[in-house]
Amino acid sequence: MAAALFCSTVSAQSQISFESSEGYVLGDINGQNGWTVTETSDGPLTNQTISNEVASTGIYSFKNAYVPEYDAQWFPIFGIEKSFTPALDYKNTTVSYDFYAPQQGGADFEFAVYSINDATQEYDILLSVGFENRGLIYIFNEKNFGGFTYADAQWSANQWYNLKVEIKKNTITYYLNDAVIYSGENTSKVNVNGINFLHNNYGGSAFYDNIKVNGERLAVNTVSKATVAVYPNPVKNNLNFSLPNTTKTANIAVYNLVGQKILNKETTENTINLAGLRAGTYIITITGSNGISYSSKFIKE
Repeated sequence: MAAALFCSTVSAQSQISFESSEGYVLGDINGQNGWTVTETSDGPLTNQTISNEVASTGIYSFKNAYVPEYDAQWFPIFGIEKSFTPALDYKNTTVSYDFYAPQQGGADFEFAVYSINDATQEYDILLSVGFENRGLIYIFNEKNFGGFTYADAQWSANQWYNLKVEIKKNTITYYLNDAVIYSGENTSKVNVNGINFLHNNYGGSAFYDNIKVNGERLAVNTVSKATVAVYPNPVKNNLNFSLPNTTKTANIAVYNLVGQKILNKETTENTINLAGLRAGTYIITITGSNGISYSSKFIKE
């Protein structure tokens, strides 16, 4: 059990190249180094993989693959996500990645930055960038797909591109190969909890590599939220936890990875039966009698 107590602000700098030296292995990316994949009615996708087909750095990359067993979707929903703990400060965070697609005319490939509302645990998309199938690049610069515009740039097949998003207190600036392609106002001013890479399944696959996240982790000055250990994890039936000291449970809520509350229960017990929950990755939030919310991510088998 680890509570967020009196942490000082530290710099978060990380690079993800999906290499074996970072602990990645070829095959299904789900569960590797904190990445989770899209859930379906049949469980998590299994064809979102670490691949050695092409790479901009090293020999591996992430393959955001076409999913033939499902139809095309109106919005990009097939791919992966990764959360940051603690969140990154909206006043100083930069995320960049390399993108490559062997063809145009198929899917739109979209990158998004999201936040999680502390009160409701619902997810908000803070911004997104799409490599559109016609070779255009689109941007949603405002929360939950507002502020749509096309960037002053285009892309071609069989070529690596570096896309960078620089988030500051008042502005968000987008770069393609270090050239500014759009700059807009930061209207949401919400901290960053994670990123995702998705496509809408109109055909074709894309590859991502050399992801860099640079930002200021949040300073936490009071005990307002904590994480709690849950077990067993993965879980089949009963998920257990233990709150600190003499704190009693008051409420348990379970959310999926798009922020939908799928279970809510007032209880004083330190266990919950999840036998009826379908397989996938979820977030559990336990509110204690002291008013503090304790959260953790778990996997349902």
